[in-house]
Amino acid sequence: KTAVFNDTNADTFAQVGETITYTFTVTNTGNVTVNGLVINDALLGVTNLAVTPATLAPGAIGTATATYVLTQSDINNGQISNTAIASGTSPQGNPVQDTSGTSTTNDTPTVTTLPQNPQLALYKDGVYQDTNGDGIVNVGDTIAYTFTVTNTGNVTITNITISDPIVAVTGGPLSSLEPGMTNSTTFTALYTITQSDIDEGAVYNLAFVEGTAPDGSTVVEDSEDPTPIDPNDPLVDPACPDCTVTPLIQTPGIALIKTGVFNDNNHDGIAQAGETITYSFTVTNTGNTSLSNVMVTDPLPGVVVSGGPINLAVGASDSTTFTAVYVITQADIIAGSVSNQAFVNGTSPQGEVVTDSSDDHDLVGNNPTVIKVDGCTINVFNAISPNGDGSNDILYIAGIECYPNNEVLIFNRWGVQVFETKGYNNNDKVFKGYSDGRSTISSSEPLPDGTYFYILKYTTADGVTHEKNGYLYSNR
Repeated sequence: KTAVFNDTNADTFAQVGETITYTFTVTNTGNVTVNGLVINDALLGVTNLAVTPATLAPGAIGTATATYVLTQSDINNGQISNTAIASGTSPQGNPVQDTSGTSTTNDTPTVTTLPQNPQLALYKDGVYQDTNGDGIVNVGDTIAYTFTVTNTGNVTITNITISDPIVAVTGGPLSSLEPGMTNSTTFTALYTITQSDIDEGAVYNLAFVEGTAPDGSTVVEDSEDPTPIDPNDPLVDPACPDCTVTPLIQTPGIALIKTGVFNDNNHDGIAQAGETITYSFTVTNTGNTSLSNVMVTDPLPGVVVSGGPINLAVGASDSTTFTAVYVITQADIIAGSVSNQAFVNGTSPQGEVVTDSSDDHDLVGNNPTVIKVDGCTINVFNAISPNGDGSNDILYIAGIECYPNNEVLIFNRWGVQVFETKGYNNNDKVFKGYSDGRSTISSSEPLPDGTYFYILKYTTADGVTHEKNGYLYSNR
């Protein structure tokens, strides 16, 4: 009895429904004719299969053929072993029979090897879940993983388990899976997203499926992504082409609050050119990624920002690194305030640069920081001691620089004018206790100590002329 495995699909492996063709060769090894020769084979379900020819003289040979359809059990066993029985009658009517063998001299069963291909495929799919429903990927949100196991081989696999290096897999083991069958309900996993995942822009990983083949060998396969991202996507990791990639949407953001404090350096309660404003900056990471190379710039001429660059974690604020000092100009005093915005920028882990214009108090606002500088209120300091010691040597009129169209007149107690100038400026056009040369007073002579009367006239930007007058006291 001989057998030939018919590999119908030519894949070199056995499948259910493929066949084995058996050929039965009967030889009359006796010295009398044998009649009515038939074959019986329980495995093949063959009963009284006629041999051709059915009558054999001594030394003659007859044949028969039969086909067997493979079952899964056969393939799982890896082979088919069986025997047939040839029977007939002698001329005297006595039964003659023989059990098949691999030759005419033995009864060894015919063994047909069935090529096995134990194999599994695992598909791992991840779906991002916005746990708190805020529409932003945050630490603590999750990825729900589902696992689909398919038996892609030709033998039954048993005791199937799934392992995953980044998450605990629930479900299983799966007791068995027939060839061609799929299971997508037994195994699941839930992964909690970390900040490093968000900074990377995706979660990458492989899972592994393991099972046992009928011959006791272990079948292991790593997972694939059933919905792979585009090969040209920058999130593709060439080192792990089969990784399941779950993209995480990055929303980097930054905010800047700028506050300022006027420094009344001479403590007179009035802003003068040359005094300063100290600016403080609070930078906040308002996005969902870490930021690096965070810097603050300020376009206001004369401002130099010190500090930085810094790195800033998600949700973190820094209010100590960046500061700036601005020197007030006369133009600022005339304007009555200093108004401007600073700018901040930072870089996300994926190289995206985010920026923000400062606000004076609101993270989401975009309003300039305005610092009032009150230096245009006229205030006559009406006591002088013109002795050259550098203290109170002049008649100081606070705010007069804001009104260059002005005139100052000074009279002694008898009503005699002793001083007059236009464009009084607390600098070179200033009263120092000297006469400016009237007929009754010698020119450039120190005036005696005593009480004087001043008249100040000044014109504002709207063209209106104002007058202020009062007593002046001089005491060397």
